[in-house]
Amino acid sequence: MKILFVTLDFIIEPLGIMYLSSSLKKAGHQVHIIKTVYKDYERAALQDEKHHSEEVVEYEKTIVNLIEKISPDIIAYSLTTGMHQYYSRLNKKIRQKVDAISVFGGPHPTFFPEMIDDEYVDAVCMGEGEEALVEFADNLQQGKDITPVKNFWIKQKNKVYRNDVRPLIKNLDSLPFPDRAMIYEYETSLNNPIKNIICSRGCPFNCTYCFNHAYYELYKDKGCRMRYRSPGNIIEEIEEIKSKYPLSLVYFQDDTFGVSKPWLFELLTLYKKNINMPFHCHLRVDLIDEKLIKELKDAGCKSVTLALESGNDYLRNKLLNRNMSKEQIFSGCGLLKKYKIRFRAENMVGLPSGSLKTALETLKLNIKCKPDIGWASLYQPYPRTRLGEISKEMGLFEGSIDSIKPSFFETSILQGKDKKKIENLQKLFSITVEYPFLVPLVLFLIKLPPNKFFELIYIKWKHYCYDKRLYDV
Repeated sequence: MKILFVTLDFIIEPLGIMYLSSSLKKAGHQVHIIKTVYKDYERAALQDEKHHSEEVVEYEKTIVNLIEKISPDIIAYSLTTGMHQYYSRLNKKIRQKVDAISVFGGPHPTFFPEMIDDEYVDAVCMGEGEEALVEFADNLQQGKDITPVKNFWIKQKNKVYRNDVRPLIKNLDSLPFPDRAMIYEYETSLNNPIKNIICSRGCPFNCTYCFNHAYYELYKDKGCRMRYRSPGNIIEEIEEIKSKYPLSLVYFQDDTFGVSKPWLFELLTLYKKNINMPFHCHLRVDLIDEKLIKELKDAGCKSVTLALESGNDYLRNKLLNRNMSKEQIFSGCGLLKKYKIRFRAENMVGLPSGSLKTALETLKLNIKCKPDIGWASLYQPYPRTRLGEISKEMGLFEGSIDSIKPSFFETSILQGKDKKKIENLQKLFSITVEYPFLVPLVLFLIKLPPNKFFELIYIKWKHYCYDKRLYDV
């Protein structure tokens, strides 16, 4: 079978698609990928179709023509909530010209499998897709019935077959390494000196804004929530990348890198011995202690990401269920400073039950922590997360998934007092964390209407900090 993945352009390597591709190739299938990228096409294409420029319309014709030449048997999409309308619309245009089966996977179809009812959507894959998509493609190729394939909802002759998920993949070492050859056909991906690795699957925490609690309801009694690759398997993958492709910094994409410290210390020992190169990882500040930071530094950790989320204790611990004190935050950030590990602090403003005052508390917390970049996103109330449902119950939004924005850095869909001021503060947050003397000026500026100048400040400062501080490759 010939499978084609259609995706927007990316900077961070799409490890989900890459794992699917390597599993499909191992089973003997052909795999291709197309990036839908062209100038400002992506941003414009996410608007309502009636607002599309002639340039967008013409480029989508180009995409369809390219896909016609590839002539795939399966067209596959991996999408998040907020991107679903774009991919559904693009798929419709493609399917009107290309005779193929369309399969939708990723977070959005996992939690909203009812998108199977959309026109030209033939199948949705929920949860982990490696084994499921291979079985689906094998059955198609062999002329077998595809309707019982677990993890899939499948539409045939106006009837929908709804299957349960199979158990979680127990042995992650059994999976082939992500298919880098496929995405490195694009020079921008090949030449990016930052390569991404994931060492584990799962998260033991239940933050209310995150999908994890819903994900493990879906997989209840179907496997261990946290699973790890063996350190040796991870090192083997990095060594393979290092021998074949440009590599200056390894980015570990795991949600939380320090949950299992014995596993992590074994990995760090092997990493220092065999790789000996800078890396970036994600930590939870309440899991930080001096031994952890010392071991990370010794192994080559250049920078880390911390999700602080809110400077208000009630919002952080009760509303978001983060369960970390300010003392833990200050202690963890202090240790990173002590060992000269750069860090990015991630935060959210515009939270339900929050206000401009609590957003300014978050700004104050970040100023005190002195991160190398402290940025804020605008909270998006993803339906079927606990906090999304709370937002709906509070009447802050109507609960429609179609109202969710593709980006959480532009506008908030929640209704509330000081909405525009909070949106402006989000754009000016990072630069103010760096230069606290700007606070009085920023308190004045946020009263102005949202504007492109604030967006430009946000984008330019963020890029500078990423390029010159966090990664510097």
